[in-house]
Amino acid sequence: MTEGASRHFAAHGSAAITCCFSKFEETLERLMSMNIRNATPADAPTIAEMVDLAGEGIPRYLWRTRARPGESVVEAGLRHTSAIEGEFSFTHGRVHTHNGQVVGVCQAFDLDSVRDRDEINNCCGVIRGLVELEAMATGTWYVNALATAKNVRRRGVARALLADSVRRAEALGLRQVSLIVSSDNRPAKAMYDSLGFRFEAQRVAERFPEQGHGGEWILMLANTSELVDVLPAQFAPSLPASETPVLAAAQAKRRAAVGREALAVGT
Repeated sequence: MTEGASRHFAAHGSAAITCCFSKFEETLERLMSMNIRNATPADAPTIAEMVDLAGEGIPRYLWRTRARPGESVVEAGLRHTSAIEGEFSFTHGRVHTHNGQVVGVCQAFDLDSVRDRDEINNCCGVIRGLVELEAMATGTWYVNALATAKNVRRRGVARALLADSVRRAEALGLRQVSLIVSSDNRPAKAMYDSLGFRFEAQRVAERFPEQGHGGEWILMLANTSELVDVLPAQFAPSLPASETPVLAAAQAKRRAAVGREALAVGT
């Protein structure tokens, strides 16, 4: 190193190193404070709130109609989200935490049940369109709900949760990911469009007390491999091979327990 270069490094090099180290510490602190993990029964209240938000009021409607005598809608929702089985169960959930607080929820599972025409006709009008769309997406990894807290929106939380969910689908060998979004939820629809989800079908969204805007329910599909390429892998490490059979066993147990009874709702 020449004398001039040495003087330049002495004057500026240490500052550059300090700056880089400071940025590294900031990045490390951010990664340590933000985490995606499996949901637990303790997350049930937050899951109920966020799932209802993502479902455009459909979950609250179902909880109200399924409430036991003397049970409030909130209590019914907590019963469903804290249960081990059922489409709203915490066992389907992954949560994004920031400084120990849940700021995002993604509920997803393999959508493998095929509903026959009698089942569709016997559904109430509010959810019949959703059930029809779900029947078109059998064999896919179904994102039942994806929601984030207002204070962290547009900060990559939803994309990180979706990336994590897609890699779970990849580990299970499911080639497509599906979801249902309201035509009135334009920000969510725009995000799914940008990621490569394509329109598959739509149904009229019936009005009901918990959701008054109507519109349409839109079924969207995307290839799992393509989503893996475009979603932020740095926030969602590939699923360890050792976890794959555990996931598969959990999904098999859910299918046996829920069978044809569950009526999943869209995001």
